[in-house]
Amino acid sequence: MYLAEWMMWMSNLKPDEWFMKNVADNGQMAFSWTPTFEENVAQERAVQKAKRFDRAVSRGPVYAANDVFLEMRCGGMEDKRGLITLASGVFVGMMTYGWALSSGLILFGMLAGSTKALGNPIDEGQVFDLLLDVILFGVPLWLYFRHAFRLSRLELLTSRHLLARFNRITRQVYLHRPPSCGGILVLPWDGISSLELAGQGLMLGWFPNDTLLPFPAYAFVGKQSSQLGDLQSEWEFIRRYMDEGGVQAVEKPRISSQLPLPWPAFTAQFDALWPFLRNSGPVVWLGCLLISPAFVILGLSHWASLLLCWRPRWPRIIREAGQAGKPVPAFSTVEDYPPDVRAQLLANAHRWALRPGRAPDNRQRGREDAR
Repeated sequence: MYLAEWMMWMSNLKPDEWFMKNVADNGQMAFSWTPTFEENVAQERAVQKAKRFDRAVSRGPVYAANDVFLEMRCGGMEDKRGLITLASGVFVGMMTYGWALSSGLILFGMLAGSTKALGNPIDEGQVFDLLLDVILFGVPLWLYFRHAFRLSRLELLTSRHLLARFNRITRQVYLHRPPSCGGILVLPWDGISSLELAGQGLMLGWFPNDTLLPFPAYAFVGKQSSQLGDLQSEWEFIRRYMDEGGVQAVEKPRISSQLPLPWPAFTAQFDALWPFLRNSGPVVWLGCLLISPAFVILGLSHWASLLLCWRPRWPRIIREAGQAGKPVPAFSTVEDYPPDVRAQLLANAHRWALRPGRAPDNRQRGREDAR
């Protein structure tokens, strides 16, 4: 599911007026951009540079690991994948089945009547029923494909996975995302920041002043976990690979397949639940058993999503990056986007501009808000 990435990309494109109109509470702006200050960024960079953890283990999925690059799955809310597929399938299936069944019965009745008495005029009631079917079933389907199908494509008929490739030779990070979520990005390793969020996943980020882009970039790497130590060890695994000698500096991970296998579709729902379930009593396990049909349905929807997507493919210059005699990919810039998208990104660049000094403390910020 690419909903998190799509929402972050929309936050880069939508103007301030759109947020004031659509994300408001009693006429007041409910959505605000938190300003970023230069001293706070410098302090965070120092903390990030010194960040070390004792354990360096990847929980995966890892799709490639060699002396040139490390490739991992990324993407937020992967455990929720299948919900959009299920909702889309139920809606389209019900509308299509209802339309086909009702129209088929009406047409059959019209044909049967015409065989009994050739030359009889068409029954006006049957024509009205056909028009009513178009309104009841055809119009909702048209509206869905016209306005809502782009949401279904967040996990249907698109790239099977979001990928993050860490190239230790070029010192670059490549993010593979669909165009609806920002497209492929080439970012510097030295400007990366990591944030370990228990219950969610390892989040990697780049400030605009660390890249050639007028907006921040984010990526959720690996599996979710309710244990902070899992996410810290995931980051340490990536850091040691990039900074301390590649696969020789880490324990070689298990390589996962990019084929749409059924087993990962059913286990993804429990990525963040296993530690909790292991320490739970029989009541919790009984509850899981009672709602197991829902897990099966969601797993089947997840698998259907994988089957209806295709394996992502990197551009040739990224596939060959780090090899002897091959060019180094250029870092992504705003010029890589179409003119209309570029204009939207530049118009919203003020949201991410760094402010001089340090962020005020809570008391000072409260006095400023009161003014």
